[in-house]
Amino acid sequence: MNQRNILALDTACGDISAAIVKDEKIFTSEPAENPSGKTRSTTIVPILESLLKEADLEWQQLDALALGAGPGSFTGLRIAAATLAGINSGLKLPVFHLSSLVLTARQVDTKEPIWVLEDARAGEAFVGRYHNHQMRQPDSCMRWGDIESLPPGDFCCHGEPPVELPGWTRVPLTLSRSTALANETISACSAVLDENMPIYPTPIYLQLSQAERNAHA
Repeated sequence: MNQRNILALDTACGDISAAIVKDEKIFTSEPAENPSGKTRSTTIVPILESLLKEADLEWQQLDALALGAGPGSFTGLRIAAATLAGINSGLKLPVFHLSSLVLTARQVDTKEPIWVLEDARAGEAFVGRYHNHQMRQPDSCMRWGDIESLPPGDFCCHGEPPVELPGWTRVPLTLSRSTALANETISACSAVLDENMPIYPTPIYLQLSQAERNAHA
């Protein structure tokens, strides 16, 4: 990767994870949990400013932003995207969109293929399959009942699956999400920055909102 300064943010799982990659040296935030279940921009911005100070950078010295774009919590994704959009309204930096499921896959220590099964509620799950951090099938939203019919394998997730998964093996998350975010940022940002890259952070939901469900009912 060329020497760049990149700020990354992910709140897809509800907690705030942030990182700065400065010439491939990483600076990561401490775990920032939200006991109330609410993620607020007023909490996020001071964390980002603290990271910039630690990395000895100013906002104007950033070359790009990276967003844990989803899938994940509707509220978390919207707030993270809106926060980076506000920051970028003046900077106009390119934005890398990272799968929040690959971030979870990066939190486990395994060389084997791994499923990421994150509970999406309403009887559904956000599903990804990775091997050595490379996508083996596109991220998707599936019914838990359909997942139970898949051939069992190794999986990881945050929280507890709402169903029994006989034959499946849960692999523990051993790496902090902020470090996983930094590592994925380094990997994803090896691409050349160009003028065609988006500057507006866009969440990837995969799942219909309750309002959309009601409209389709």
